Amino acid sequence: MSDWHDAVRAFPRERTWLLPALQAVGHELRWIPADALREIASHLRVPLSEAYGVATHYPEFRLAEPRKRLVRVCTGVSCRIRGGLDLLKALESAADRDVTLEPFDCAFNCSVAPVAEVDGEHHGRVGMGDVDRLLSEGFSGLPLPSGERVGVRGGTYAEMVRHAESLIRPGLALILGVSSCSLAVGAAQTFAALHEEVVRRSWSARIVMAGCGGLCWAAPVVAVVAPNGDTRVLPHATADRIPALLEAVAADRLEPNPGIEDFLGHQRRELTARCGLVDPNDIADAIRRGSYGALAGALAGREPRAVIETVKAAGLRGRGGAYFAAAIKWAGARDAADGPKYLIVNAEEGEPGIFKDRHLMEGDPHRLLEGALLAAYASGATRIFLYIHGEAHLSALRMARAVEDARRWGLVGERILASDFSVDVEIRRGAGGFVLGEETALMESLEGRRAMPRPKPPFPTEAGLFGRPTVINNVETLFAVPLIVARGAAWWTSIGRGHGTKCFGLSGHIARPGLVEVEMGATLRDLLERIGGGVPEGRPLKGAILGGPSGIIVPPRDFDEPLLPGGRVNPGTGGVVAIDETVAVRDVVRTLLDFNTRESCGKCTPCREGTARLRDMLDSRGPLDHSAVAELSEVVRVASLCGLGQAAPLSILSALREFPAELG
Repeated sequence: MSDWHDAVRAFPRERTWLLPALQAVGHELRWIPADALREIASHLRVPLSEAYGVATHYPEFRLAEPRKRLVRVCTGVSCRIRGGLDLLKALESAADRDVTLEPFDCAFNCSVAPVAEVDGEHHGRVGMGDVDRLLSEGFSGLPLPSGERVGVRGGTYAEMVRHAESLIRPGLALILGVSSCSLAVGAAQTFAALHEEVVRRSWSARIVMAGCGGLCWAAPVVAVVAPNGDTRVLPHATADRIPALLEAVAADRLEPNPGIEDFLGHQRRELTARCGLVDPNDIADAIRRGSYGALAGALAGREPRAVIETVKAAGLRGRGGAYFAAAIKWAGARDAADGPKYLIVNAEEGEPGIFKDRHLMEGDPHRLLEGALLAAYASGATRIFLYIHGEAHLSALRMARAVEDARRWGLVGERILASDFSVDVEIRRGAGGFVLGEETALMESLEGRRAMPRPKPPFPTEAGLFGRPTVINNVETLFAVPLIVARGAAWWTSIGRGHGTKCFGLSGHIARPGLVEVEMGATLRDLLERIGGGVPEGRPLKGAILGGPSGIIVPPRDFDEPLLPGGRVNPGTGGVVAIDETVAVRDVVRTLLDFNTRESCGKCTPCREGTARLRDMLDSRGPLDHSAVAELSEVVRVASLCGLGQAAPLSILSALREFPAELG
């Protein structure tokens, strides 16, 4: 009997565990056979027809057995315009009958496009000459975490800080960015080369695995931190270059990299300040850098409503795209009837072209956890659900370790820091589905159902998960909370025209793709030219896709408009894909519409039928009827049930307005 039987029977017999049970079987077997689906349904007391409906609803569940090897090629816009389609064709010609070859919508590794996935492992910046290697290499594996597992359960925060400081290991530190992007371009091999070279040189140096500091274009990146704190950054630190790079370190012959200076110098790094430096696997390092200080201060002398008022005064709006005031959600849950209340951290991030939240979780998981704890304290939540995308494996691993270590240090659980505040944290994984960006659809998923939006009212703060008051916040939103609570509302409102900062993932035809953080009010020209370095081949930019499938295509004449919520150019979810003059706008719009069509949950007719009809109109031969497209788009935009359906036609509407000739 396979291990999956025991895994299924280990779950409590409640429907909420349907997705985790399906994931357990899929992880063990790489697919979900019919007999396994029957056993899951029986054990969880879910009708088989409904279990089947759930299993076929989420794109990550596979109900047909793949061949010996599974190879997928990303065909999202960022990879598509960087050669993804040519790569897919080359693999189709080279793959044998032992290979299942598939396209997929997004690898969420857009900064190292094009990306291919082989048996679950990402390979970035893949060229046509890499085809044979992709089909022959085995899994390289992840480097093991470097942090020490120590704790001081039940101590005061001051005692925790002293204990964390006692664990400092002085001396030279080599900090390697180990993240989704860098692992796709050889960071595991760089780690092995660093270790080998340090041993060969008999150096007393620590090798720390941090997250990505945003410099995806330069990955793998090694930061050399001298005993006196001086830091130098080594870009493009592939395994074969490590001996020469460390020789330059030893001889003090490292020159500043102008690209790195330009990339970092035009940013305002507040949320991302520790990414690429803090060890995400070491809670002591996080505490030495200030983690949980804001939480300790709030628990020691501030009532929950005082925290709400601080965040309200700061005007913090959600960073998931809707820009709804965070404090209003918290106050609504706090004022709701007594009983269990929940906080959900939406870390699903399922929009192609968007990858900022993964970088934040991978780079500084304790900042997110502290933000979630503060939000739970303010709103009265007694349980936090971290809902993480099913394929964001490194994010989930690092968040799981952060939660476990925080629990061991007395920062999660009963009577945190000797206060009356108690809260538990649970990690759940998604299984794909763009609609999970809609908060009520995500709650349906947590309850073990198809991800379909609920009518409102009631709103989640009144009747959310399991019918109880529920707050849902995005990862980036919660990243800002510890900083606002610690520094005050006036600090946040002094930045970004009163809106603070915003994180963006840059990809496409750009010299320096990566994760950036700027003040609200920055422009696309700031992002694409001053920070991103423009088009590497020198070709002019045709436009920029802003906000993924729910976003718009911005023409160059609007590149100097400030990025502000509700402004002429809305920052959206924080994805920017640069497209140069070689890209056909019609193909881009078709790609985005096709994704929205396939990802429609099907609950409402305008979205289900309207997006498909818009796509078919683009596919039809002959001139496109612009007025008919605009009329149908307006129906979809106005009549769809949720915000995702309402935003689905925005890309084609912006193309009609700005690039009418290219649509035909």
